[in-house]
Amino acid sequence: MTDNNKQAQESNEAIEKSSDATETQPTASKTPHQKEPTQKTSLTPNSSVNTFAALSLGLSAIAIATSGWLYFQSTQSTLNRDIQQLTAQQNTLDSRLHANTLNKSQLTQLVDQVKTSEKNLLLEKAELATQQAQQNEKLLSLESKLNRLNNTTKEDWKLAEAEYLIRLANQRLLLEADNNGAATLLINADDILNELEDPIVFATRKALAKDIQALKSISQFDLEGAYLKLNALYDNVQTLPQREPSKEWQASTTEKKNQIDDSTTGKITSVLDSFWNSIRSLVVINYNHKPIKALLPPAEYQELITGIQLQLEIAQVALIKGEPLIYQQALSRVANATTEHFETQSSSVTTFLASLTALQQLNPSPDLPLPRESLMSMKSLMKEWNNRSSNNTDTSNNTEPSQIESESKIESMTAPQTDLGDKA
Repeated sequence: MTDNNKQAQESNEAIEKSSDATETQPTASKTPHQKEPTQKTSLTPNSSVNTFAALSLGLSAIAIATSGWLYFQSTQSTLNRDIQQLTAQQNTLDSRLHANTLNKSQLTQLVDQVKTSEKNLLLEKAELATQQAQQNEKLLSLESKLNRLNNTTKEDWKLAEAEYLIRLANQRLLLEADNNGAATLLINADDILNELEDPIVFATRKALAKDIQALKSISQFDLEGAYLKLNALYDNVQTLPQREPSKEWQASTTEKKNQIDDSTTGKITSVLDSFWNSIRSLVVINYNHKPIKALLPPAEYQELITGIQLQLEIAQVALIKGEPLIYQQALSRVANATTEHFETQSSSVTTFLASLTALQQLNPSPDLPLPRESLMSMKSLMKEWNNRSSNNTDTSNNTEPSQIESESKIESMTAPQTDLGDKA
């Protein structure tokens, strides 16, 4: 803006100089004209004035145009500079805005991180509170146990023994299926509770009586007897007679052999008969339309005996383990093999099958009544007993301070009297 003003001043000075020149020129011109008024005034006074006026007008027009042009140039130059300055300012503002947006995004991320950290802290605080509560409960339970141990009596030990016997009876039924042993243990627990002579054990004794009666009502399962019977069948398998295809044919052949003559014709006929019989033995005609199997070779017969004995051993193991399905399957396989390959008309096979059928009627894992009612009743009895003992200990602890306070009061009442007596 200062340059433009300078240019405008320069243009104004030029205009003033031109006007001064125009003003001085007439004065300068006047001097010669004043010197020669008498010479040319009469010839060209009007033309000189006109030319001077035209010249002054032209110079003024040129000055005005020059000043306008200079003003226009000055205005153009300042506008470009302003535009450049504005663009520069806009660029700086854009960069600042971009930086602010980046800062804003970083601030939002930091705010989110702070919020998540606050949530995590709250969760950790809640977990710590729960852990503290659990620790407090454990401390209270330990304290109660310590107090209980310090105040344990003979009745407490008896109750613990009765509970142990009931638990032992339950395990005996689950693991060994020994209903007699479990009933004996429950009877012993009932005797211990009877020795307490406390009405609080009435419900538990009632549950024990029910469980003992249920165990006694079960029929006795002779596991050892069943195992020994299977062992006897194992030994008896080898003596069972094998089923023969045609005993009549064997009897006729033996009779004919006795009737063979020693003559040559008899020898020839015997050879022919033996040849014919051997051929006939290859073909068996079943008139009753029933399949008859030939005798087994010695090796296959031995395999049959071994297989039956193996199935009997499997039945013994299943009997001990208490697996009724495996036990029944093994005995059914033995029965099928016996009826298929051995002579069912013989008394030994009939007896074998009768014993096998009797063993199949047994259940190696009978349903036994568990003493759950006695266990639940015993647990409730222990809770009631502990609560009663804790209440007694609390009352005793409360009475002890009161006794101490009363004793101290008595001492405080008696102390001045003794002092007075001493003074007297």
